[in-house]
Amino acid sequence: MERIFEAFVNFLGNIFNFCYNCFNDYGVAIILFTLLAKVILFPINILIQKNSIKMVKMKPKIEELKMKYENDKDSFMEAQIDLFEKEKYHPSLGVIPLILQIPIILGLVQVIGNPTNFINDITNTMFLGMDLSAIPIYPSDICMPILAAITTILLCLFQNRLNVLQREESLVSKLLTGLLTVILTVYFVFYVPNGVGLYWVLGNVLGIIQLYILNFIFPPKKYVDYNYLEKVKKARIEKETKEKIAKKQSKYYYKKFFEEENVERMKLLFYSEGSGFFKYYKGMIEYILNNSDITIHYVTSDINDKIFEYDNPNLIPYFIDTNRLIPLFMKLECDIVVMTTPELQNLYLKRSIIKKDIEYIFTDHGLGSVNLLYRLNALDYYDTIFAKNKKQEQEIRELEKQRQTKQKNIVQTGYTLIEDMIRDYEKKEMQRTNTVLIAPSWQEDNILDSCLDKLLEGLLKTQYKIIIRPHPQYIRRTPENIDALEEKYKEYLNDKIIIERDFSSNETVYSSDLIITDWSGIGYEFAFSTTKPVLFINTKMKILNPEYEKIPVIPMDIEVREKLGKCIEKSDVINSDKYVTELISNQSHYMEQNRELREEYIFNLGNAAMIEGQYIINQIKGDKK
Repeated sequence: MERIFEAFVNFLGNIFNFCYNCFNDYGVAIILFTLLAKVILFPINILIQKNSIKMVKMKPKIEELKMKYENDKDSFMEAQIDLFEKEKYHPSLGVIPLILQIPIILGLVQVIGNPTNFINDITNTMFLGMDLSAIPIYPSDICMPILAAITTILLCLFQNRLNVLQREESLVSKLLTGLLTVILTVYFVFYVPNGVGLYWVLGNVLGIIQLYILNFIFPPKKYVDYNYLEKVKKARIEKETKEKIAKKQSKYYYKKFFEEENVERMKLLFYSEGSGFFKYYKGMIEYILNNSDITIHYVTSDINDKIFEYDNPNLIPYFIDTNRLIPLFMKLECDIVVMTTPELQNLYLKRSIIKKDIEYIFTDHGLGSVNLLYRLNALDYYDTIFAKNKKQEQEIRELEKQRQTKQKNIVQTGYTLIEDMIRDYEKKEMQRTNTVLIAPSWQEDNILDSCLDKLLEGLLKTQYKIIIRPHPQYIRRTPENIDALEEKYKEYLNDKIIIERDFSSNETVYSSDLIITDWSGIGYEFAFSTTKPVLFINTKMKILNPEYEKIPVIPMDIEVREKLGKCIEKSDVINSDKYVTELISNQSHYMEQNRELREEYIFNLGNAAMIEGQYIINQIKGDKK
């Protein structure tokens, strides 16, 4: 390595000797050498400029990936790497100039500090009153460090304004980086010959000029949508502000949760992942409040949960963020915990280490298969399951038998959400509206991503109005896809096609004559609440348990799919007009059939809230008959 560096120093010495022989002036030789170095490195800086533009252009997409994989860093990193490869962005390219500058600087220290070793006839190393081969050790020699500091400050200011990447940094980051750079520069220039300091000063000046040249050749505004970028930055700042507020609120509620009077009288706890989960608890909670004096403690991970608007002294809500949720669960001392969250004990939510005999109740937020849609051991650590339909009970018992796990307490409750939907629908007395609702899932290969264009090509031949209702998670994770969809079909918007972004109401679900979906649970909810037919498209099935076929129970998701309407392949969606017309014309047949199916599959239709609520009351009051 020493020999390689020695050869490199000799190489620099030869170049420097050439520069000196051109003008026979040591200072001018350094100026010429600096200019040559910038010219030689300029192609690399062009590559870096193009690479930096790619990075800034990708920033909105990266922010969207962060939102999409907010709680899954591994998936985010994989998606980001895929994005880099797609855009041909090289993260390490920006450090190349720094890597190249280090050996050049070290070599110049040797060359400039020992000029006679490389220039035979040199007699004078003075330039503008300074000895360029000397190190500035006296107070009178601070001219070069001062010049280095001034030009470094100027370069930082221009970089913050002109450099495509640095202009996107925060003000604090710019100030800290600039301050550190100036301090290191001054410190460095005090310990090297003045000639190296001159090289540094000239490099700063040429660096400013280079910024203008690069921005002229590849203007960032030509490639980057700065208006959209600014919009994303504002959204990020708003999100960070909300997170700070949420953190403060979570601290307050965490302290309140463990107040002595709360701990002593806490018997029943509900946990909700977000505001949308209250609808799965609503029936049983209202039954408990109306038929007992039990105080319900309701923990939510959503600071905007509608539960905070619920006015009842026996319902106490708490907002607890993910970081505090983990210790909170481990320190629980209540009697019963009710959750819709699978993977208890397997992932971040654990059973209490303080009280070992808490009864953990799992109530599914859908009618789907617990064998197909959950991992194999997702429900192992629950004590009681509120089963919505006969298939769920059969699957749990078969899984216990297959895996020889402890038998759980299964309560045949039914599904309050379907009951609420049935009541709401019957109140409306809906007439035929000539409307078709497309309501896909947000999983991989969903309708919007895989076959929407062909599907619409067929549907636009019919007289039906088309409502597209994307899954809320799909809009949250890929809002740009919805924007692109609206742009693509803008000539049909509001007349033939409506794209729905507001999910606060089920009005369009109730009013549509038919729903088109993939493997989304809304298909079953629509069919069982309105009894109207469903057109299912066989996209890629969501399977979280690859061993689901090992038990002799066909998942309800598969078994009733064909009975509730019709299933077609993606390759056949071009003929959607034919299938939609056929299903709607036979609507009365399907409505009668779907009523029979919901009676056959769903437990205790009309009584789910009472069964759930009464079970909990009995468990807490001690009447466990």
